Amino acid sequence: MRTAIFSIFLLSISSLSFASGVYKWTDENGVIHYSDKKPDFKTSEELNVQTGTPTRERQDLNEQSQQLSDQQELEKIKAQQAQENAAADAQLKEMCSQLKEYMQTMTNSARIREKQEDGSLRYLTPEEILEKRKSTQKRIDERCGEQ
Repeated sequence: MRTAIFSIFLLSISSLSFASGVYKWTDENGVIHYSDKKPDFKTSEELNVQTGTPTRERQDLNEQSQQLSDQQELEKIKAQQAQENAAADAQLKEMCSQLKEYMQTMTNSARIREKQEDGSLRYLTPEEILEKRKSTQKRIDERCGEQ
């Protein structure tokens, strides 16, 4: 761990040692030149050039941009969840409507037919109708609560 930190420190110092000034001079034709090497034959002006490290303002802008991106992603997820919840609510409402309609049919009808596995129809006994009413009412109570 110490070796890694020391290596990073050495690399940062060595990169600073390679940084040299930028020089500006004008030749005899009036043309302005820029170079990282100081010219021997002319007087030149050394320019103060900032390195590529981000300024505090740029860091703040980057942080704000990241926060905005995160916020937009969060809003997108919330919208998707709201859409999924609305679809689930619609399915639940439809199921409750069907259960209540089935319960109404069982309450108002004296004879109820049920389809068998082989495709034939048979009439339910009064006991079976009563049992179906109880189980249907239980499902309505459990799933449909306030609907």
